[in-house]
Amino acid sequence: MREAVYFKNLFGPLIVRPLWRDPFRFFITTVGVALGVAVFLSIQLANRQTLSSFTETVDLVLGRANAVVHADGVPFDEKVFKNLLPLRDTIKAYPVIEGYGVETQSGEVVEILGTDLLQDSGIRDFSLKTADDTLQGLLPLIMDPRGIVIPETFIPDQNFQPGDAIEFAINGQPVTLRVTGVLENKGIAKAFKGNVALMDIAAAQSVFGKIGQLDRIDIRFLKDNNFDRMQAEIKQVLPDFLRVDRPQHRGKQVEKMLRAFQYNLTALSFVALLVGLYLIYNMISLSVVRRRTEIGTLRALGASPYWIAAIFILEAGVIGAIGSAFGVAIGYFLAKFSLQAITLTVQNLYVSANVADFDFHWSEGFPYFVLGVVLSLCSALLPAYDAATTHPTQVMRRGSYDLKVFRGNRRLTYLGLACLAWALACVPLPAVGGFPWLGFAAVFFIILGMSFLSPGALVVLRNLSHNLCKRWFGGEGLLASLNLTQNVGRNAIAVSSLAIAFMMVISMSIMVHSFRQTVTVWIDQTLKADLFVRAAGGKHIDYQYTLPLAPVAELKQLEGVKAVDAFRALHITYENQPAILGSGDFSVLSRHGNLVIKDGPPAKKLADFMVGADRAIVSEPFAYKHKVDVGDRVKIATPNGTMNLEIVAVYYDYSQERGYVIVDRRTFLKYYNDPTVNSFVVYLEDRAHLPTVRKAILNTIGSSHQVIVRSYGELKEEVLNIFDRTFAITYSLEVIGIGVALLGLFNTLVSLIIERRRELAVLRFIGAFPEQLRKMVLIEAGLLGWIGSLMGLAAGIVVSYILIFVINKQSFGWTIQVFHPVAFMAGATLFFGVVAAVAGLYPARMAMRQDPRESIRVE
Repeated sequence: MREAVYFKNLFGPLIVRPLWRDPFRFFITTVGVALGVAVFLSIQLANRQTLSSFTETVDLVLGRANAVVHADGVPFDEKVFKNLLPLRDTIKAYPVIEGYGVETQSGEVVEILGTDLLQDSGIRDFSLKTADDTLQGLLPLIMDPRGIVIPETFIPDQNFQPGDAIEFAINGQPVTLRVTGVLENKGIAKAFKGNVALMDIAAAQSVFGKIGQLDRIDIRFLKDNNFDRMQAEIKQVLPDFLRVDRPQHRGKQVEKMLRAFQYNLTALSFVALLVGLYLIYNMISLSVVRRRTEIGTLRALGASPYWIAAIFILEAGVIGAIGSAFGVAIGYFLAKFSLQAITLTVQNLYVSANVADFDFHWSEGFPYFVLGVVLSLCSALLPAYDAATTHPTQVMRRGSYDLKVFRGNRRLTYLGLACLAWALACVPLPAVGGFPWLGFAAVFFIILGMSFLSPGALVVLRNLSHNLCKRWFGGEGLLASLNLTQNVGRNAIAVSSLAIAFMMVISMSIMVHSFRQTVTVWIDQTLKADLFVRAAGGKHIDYQYTLPLAPVAELKQLEGVKAVDAFRALHITYENQPAILGSGDFSVLSRHGNLVIKDGPPAKKLADFMVGADRAIVSEPFAYKHKVDVGDRVKIATPNGTMNLEIVAVYYDYSQERGYVIVDRRTFLKYYNDPTVNSFVVYLEDRAHLPTVRKAILNTIGSSHQVIVRSYGELKEEVLNIFDRTFAITYSLEVIGIGVALLGLFNTLVSLIIERRRELAVLRFIGAFPEQLRKMVLIEAGLLGWIGSLMGLAAGIVVSYILIFVINKQSFGWTIQVFHPVAFMAGATLFFGVVAAVAGLYPARMAMRQDPRESIRVE
């Protein structure tokens, strides 16, 4: 108890005063921690909001449904609804038409639900703002065959009111719908950020061309809530191709798809937090060195080792608490940018999603505040332990801390090499639970190994550089190179943080550049058509927008057209994972296309195996995820029986992470009564015909349907633009990581100048000019920057291979060819060294302006 009272009384003098006495270094360290916590928090908030917005929308759209009846990717005959009549005492069924339209003025994609508006309130929550929820109020809504009910938050800029006409593009055709009612902002009106609308089911069937069809049936259980029992009963009265799933099924599928992407971002953001913790380690280590006299005095007066350790751990806790508090505040604002970037990536690669802005309560930031504080305390354990276990007489000798911990200690080198060996051992191991945990463990061991090897690397650099520095920079260069190991402990921390940040930059740049070049080569090899046409609206990942086949087939008669290949795709579920079933004309593909085949016959020979046959080719991600190969079979339930497809080939594909199963169009039409197409490509006899054929397409199909027509060059440019936008957030994380690392170097150099005041004063007394001290500090800063960048370069190259061949492969199933951005790597290494030297300008100025008499008197 008495020690606790002493500790309370000495809290200010021992912890607060040292921080207040060195405000600049305290500020730099706090900023580093704040940035690390902010980046980590912002990514977590954005990831959570992306997923929760989707699952919340699914919940609002499905309402109180206990089960959903649907077919994979296609509507089904509404007569199936009658099959459920024998179960009317145990279930209540609600038929649904689901479609999408693009509001032409704003370009916003709107989900339109066709339901029985008189009955639908039994399963979905909605309330009319402009009419009563009674039969008399609802009748006008269902009497208008073009009537639509919109939320009051529907496309706010447009301010639609009852009676207004809204122009939509539906399946590429212009459709005018009239507002017959407005929903209050609750229940289903909040789905899709308000970009949702209701129609009477008969009107929706007419608008979407689904007369006599349904997209799904929402089921509410009346008596027995046991899903497995009720699922079995419902399946008994339904055709085999229909699925009966839980309402949460769709949300869980999306969660699975996004998991790898979100975990990768989390790991990347954690690196920024890790670099920030190096700053705390650095500051506490320096605090131990600077306050060795106080430590010795306290020990001599009877303070226990635990008491000494508590001082420095609590000091780290204070820094961590202040930095984490600011980090939570900054993270909230940073999350808005992260949310936009992540949403764009999700929309381009995974699912169409209207992600709502998040409502952040400060209590949600508390776990991240605690995380920052706990990690800060952990980062101080080693220097606190050394301060506590050092003898009072030894701790009073200048430099003894560095000598004890780092000099001549081969165990650190051996430990670093052991970490690299552990990293190597993790590389060939398979994914755990479908995620590359051991791949990330390998990266962590490389970071750890590089940190342990930093002191040895400084010794090696000193031995290699001192003669060169002396020859090029004279005595100042010699002293700068020797200083690398005079304070090897603190220098090693600065070098480690620089190396980690630069490793992140190099590894990500190699991975992204390799991915981009691989995609570019794949596009050049695969896309041989001259014109690419699709229905306007939505994203490239959407396949609900279709065009009629007849006008597409007529294009073959145009002058200059060599061939036309139509493509139709459906979103399906295979082994409880989302996939895409696609179809094309393999007779055209074999003659004019050029799929890049990984395993199987060449593309020119595929028609011999595929035309009209129950065979398929699958994309590499599909084959990897489902562990299938050439000769295996894939079974897919369809309205006309089960397709039992033999896999003929596996091909490279980088457009979809979920994977494709591609069949011949004749096979597709045999199992699906759907002659429409999503897109088509046109092969020309001569590129000179391109303007004429493009115009003809717009004058024929384009006169009745809204289509997007792109040439090969335009499509390639768009794909690469999407690619660059997808990785925009990773570039931002890299910049923040570098910024935090440079703060660490700056902090270290300032601390070194303060710590070496006597040494610098002695140099001044024996004849050194202020400019020479400035030059020495700048050279030392440059050397630290160079060794950090060289270590980061070496580690970055190794980590890039782990990212490409382990983490990326196990996460997404893609094979990426390695392309090294040599010019960027060389330029970045040079730039990093120069920036490190620039970071030494202020510390160099401090060294130059010190009063040597005052510095000597301090000692």
